[in-house]
Amino acid sequence: MKKILFLVLSAMLMLSLVSCGGGESSDTLNGDESNITGGETSDAMSDDKTDLKIGDTASAGDWDFTLTDVEFSDAMTDENNGLYYLRPADDEYKSAAGNSFYTAESGNVFLFFTAELSYNGKESAELGNQSENSIGFEIRYGDGYTSDTYEFVIADGQGADGSNLYTYDSVFEPLDSGRECRGYFEVPLEVQNSETDFLVLAVTFMDIDGAKTELVYDIR
Repeated sequence: MKKILFLVLSAMLMLSLVSCGGGESSDTLNGDESNITGGETSDAMSDDKTDLKIGDTASAGDWDFTLTDVEFSDAMTDENNGLYYLRPADDEYKSAAGNSFYTAESGNVFLFFTAELSYNGKESAELGNQSENSIGFEIRYGDGYTSDTYEFVIADGQGADGSNLYTYDSVFEPLDSGRECRGYFEVPLEVQNSETDFLVLAVTFMDIDGAKTELVYDIR
């Protein structure tokens, strides 16, 4: 009888040890899977550049982008191209004979930005809103407000007066550098007036293979 009882107790002890061992293996596996997922997410975002400032240059594949200036204005020049194309209309411009301008809708303001683009590729490539290599922009403000309605142009040649002429899509040659570009958004006036809410400009490059790189510039 004692031998039978001993065998039963031994069997119960063995089952208990197997059960505990299985639980420990499962916990370790779950932890490993979680670490792998985190690593993959980090690698996928490794090309993105954040916390950039006005004046900083950042790379996106074969492209270098430098945000050179950001400016608010209640009015925009009415020009077809050239020196004053897509620029703020200051008091001097407004008062000059023959000049006309657009004003922002009530409660809104224009946010203008200028930048420089350089290309480090070894073959000609087109860049623009509708090109196979695309560039896009988005304003992010405060608690989740975004605006991706904008107009953006790239310098592409010179006019008779020596000023740049602009186009929406432009072909870059190898080592083409310092190409000026400019654009604007129309945003609520609050975006300009707030002294506390963050404000950033996100610049997204997407190449012909669909690879994306985002550059995020702190404006405020």
